[in-house]
Amino acid sequence: MVRKSTMRDVSRATGLSMFTVSRALSGADGVSEESRNHVLKAARELGYIPNRAAQELRRASRDTVAVITASTSNSYYLEMMAGIQQALRPSSWTVVVGDVAVDGAYDAALEDRMIKRLIESRVAGVISTLTLKPENMALLSAWDIPVIFVDSAPPETADDFPSVTTDNYGASLMVGAHLATHRFADWLLLIYPLKWSTRIERERGLRDSAMAHGARLTVIETENDAESAEATLAAHLDRTGALPDVLIAGNNPLVLGAMKLARARGIVIPDQMALIGYDEFAWSSLVDPPLTLLNERSEEIGREAALILGEIIDAQAEAERGGGSKAPIYLPRHQRQVAADLVIRRSCGCAPARPEQERMREDSMTLSEPPS
Repeated sequence: MVRKSTMRDVSRATGLSMFTVSRALSGADGVSEESRNHVLKAARELGYIPNRAAQELRRASRDTVAVITASTSNSYYLEMMAGIQQALRPSSWTVVVGDVAVDGAYDAALEDRMIKRLIESRVAGVISTLTLKPENMALLSAWDIPVIFVDSAPPETADDFPSVTTDNYGASLMVGAHLATHRFADWLLLIYPLKWSTRIERERGLRDSAMAHGARLTVIETENDAESAEATLAAHLDRTGALPDVLIAGNNPLVLGAMKLARARGIVIPDQMALIGYDEFAWSSLVDPPLTLLNERSEEIGREAALILGEIIDAQAEAERGGGSKAPIYLPRHQRQVAADLVIRRSCGCAPARPEQERMREDSMTLSEPPS
């Protein structure tokens, strides 16, 4: 059986790169007439026949941006997606979403499959809400697919990659400073696993704040969903036999789990235990009591991330038109932090606030970006 010739065979025969051969065969700009004729002659002699359907599919799919989430049950992502859509709408790009932590349980095999599918469909870029595996980062880089991280840090092996994140350390210091005004001595942090890299700075900020204010911080880890949070918190309270002065829940699903347990056990918030959480959501002021939450401004984070990704993709296209490398170029200004707001309501023990007093913002926490 005769083996079909491939584009790699044409590349070997001509001594030209796969990139140049591909552009010559597709009639794209940026290839000299001499090189184009050399490629076409070699292709005829080798019997190479381009897969036009595959070429058209690749070209058509370059208007797609993929968003990788880690548990869509977290309402943080709803606001973030709104910001992404707002930024990308004028470009007419399509946004697709894939979840690698269904029901809060991270699935490494699902991440691998998803990255493979995104590469096969030639997405224009990826916005990831969790730190991807180094081998998947390497695959995306090999295929020149730019990646920007939101609500998570890039892997240590790719610390130059773009990111738009909350100043989680500063946000936790803000939370701790407010708890200190209540003179709470016993703080309990209910937090998700380290796979979600935001945990590191959130926990560090609370530890430093507790030490500075003479409080005791206990940390208990749970899976990243409401049911696990409820069960983990229940086991801890059964073991200790006492309520903390304040429970700090690491995100929306964990807040929900804590509230379900409080309702089931008749724990009165904030009279018996204060509650404060990360991630504002649309109806947080409508529950009883209204919830004191950190507003990470996820819509702004999504919008900023999409604008940065669009800038990188446009630069790639410009370089490709000029015959240059299509590898994405990442600049220091592509790494940004967005300030958080502490929205103070009654669940932390504060009296009902007047509307103009409800939102407290640290003046020192402003939108920042490293110098270029």
